[in-house]
Amino acid sequence: MGNTARWTLVALLVAANVATSVTLQDTWYEIAIGVVTGVAAIALVIDYLVRGRRAR
Repeated sequence: MGNTARWTLVALLVAANVATSVTLQDTWYEIAIGVVTGVAAIALVIDYLVRGRRAR
């Protein structure tokens, strides 16, 4: 996965997280979607750090 695709996915996941937190306030849907998108964004950043350092 290239850097452009990775950072685009991170931006989309963060945007989805923000959108759900604004629209679905105080529901369990917000918690579930927030956890899934947050973990996915963190996983992409960790993947970048691990693979980026290995590639250099």
